[in-house]
Amino acid sequence: MGTVSAFQFSNPHAQLFLDVKDGKGKIEKWVGEGTSPNMLVREGWDRKTIKPGDQITATGHPARDGSNNMRIEKIVLPNGRELTFEGPGGT
Repeated sequence: MGTVSAFQFSNPHAQLFLDVKDGKGKIEKWVGEGTSPNMLVREGWDRKTIKPGDQITATGHPARDGSNNMRIEKIVLPNGRELTFEGPGGT
């Protein structure tokens, strides 16, 4: 779970910037990438789906190099609504 610091709904891929607490309570900056905004619109997204300050849960594939980057598959909003961040056909 993390706090959204920014959401870029722009080409070529939407990006989500999160502040995530590690096991010791220290804030880590994470960057998550999804598919194009066009594909996200088909899944019900728009520029206002996520905004700074939102508390969300993001799941996906972390970068192999150990950096705080990931390919996000799914977002869970505070109200429990689940949205794919991969576009149609995503998991």
